[in-house]
Parts: sequence; C-alpha cells; structure tokens
Amino acid sequence: MRGPSHVVFGLAGAVVINSLLPTHPAGQALTLAGPYTPDVIAEKVIYYGFAALGALTPDIDNARSTLGKRLGPVSKEIQHLAGHRKFFHSLAGLIIVGALVWAIQYGLGLALYHLGLRVASSYLGSGIAPGGFLAPGVGIAFAGLMIGYFLHLVADSLTEGGVPWLWPSKARFGFPPDRHWRFRTGSIWEPIIVVTVAVLVIVGVVFGKLTL
Repeated sequence: MRGPSHVVFGLAGAVVINSLLPTHPAGQALTLAGPYTPDVIAEKVIYYGFAALGALTPDIDNARSTLGKRLGPVSKEIQHLAGHRKFFHSLAGLIIVGALVWAIQYGLGLALYHLGLRVASSYLGSGIAPGGFLAPGVGIAFAGLMIGYFLHLVADSLTEGGVPWLWPSKARFGFPPDRHWRFRTGSIWEPIIVVTVAVLVIVGVVFGKLTL
C-alpha cells in the first residue's frame, strides 16, 4: 500500500484494537458523548499520532515511500543495506524495532518522572504506575507505534507482493493465500478497500460499537 492508505488503514485498525482490548491502550475510553478532558484528549492525540507514525515506519526501507522521502539519505542507505519488504516487513523487524523504541521511550519517561513531569512520563511508559505500560495512561506512545507497525504488515499482506513475516526466510505470505485474489499496490482496489474499512470504523464509532 501507499503511505496515505497505510495511515488511514492504521488509524482505523488502531480504533478497532483499542476497542477490543480490555486494557484500552489509548487510555480512557472516549465516545462521541465524551469525556473531553485535557488528559483524555492528550491520550488520544499521542496514541493515534504514534499509530499513524507506526503505520509508516516499516517503509523506512523504501526511499520513495512517504517516510523515506522525508528521511532522504538515511532511508536510501537503509534500503541499500536491508532491501525493501525484507527485515523491516517481518516479525523480527517488528520485535527488534519495538524493543529499541520501548527502551528509548522508557528511558525518556523515567527522566520526565524524575523531573516531576508525572503525567507526561506515564504517557511514555515510565513503568512507575502499576499495571504495566499498557495500563491506562502508561506507554500510550509505544502501544500506538507498535499497533500501527503491525497493521502496516497486515495491510501489505493484502497486496500481491505479500510480506516476509518469517524473515530471514524469503517466503512471502499474504491473505488470501492465493496472490491472484489480492490487489496490486496503487490499483483502484486499494482506495476502495481502505475507504470501506474507514467507513465501517466510523459507523462503528457513531453507533457506539467502537470507542476512540
């Protein structure tokens, strides 16, 4: 999928995952009726902002991607070393990138905590609050990024090229298993599928079946 499609698909999926998980990684549940408090709004901005970023992150290995164009030489070098749709489009990439991001955000959250910025530190998963980093208000940034990253791999699994989920194995997997039933990136089917998913999620939120 292209960058904008990944963002929309990632955000829609992040709403569904947040609604289904009992821990609500985006923090306190928010419906159209509220509550619209500053803390709740901050939780949503952080969670969905990082979900959008995570939905673009695997394409750091493609210099022509939405994220790659902004990183310039960095993305070009990564593409040269890792190749497109290889390491960064696999479970190994998800785990290693996730571990690195978690370590960075945990350290930053801990620093903010010791500076007296307790609320800000909880958003970054300082580990101080009980219940772990997925408890309401704790580790929202990390949770959003990882959910977005995972959904990027899911979205690319719907395309003809598939994804090497089990890298370093070169085998690519997709859904449906028969690649002829999948769509080509940039074809008319891409916006149709993405818009359909987005509309279904919006309807779910409006009718109270899903929460933000």
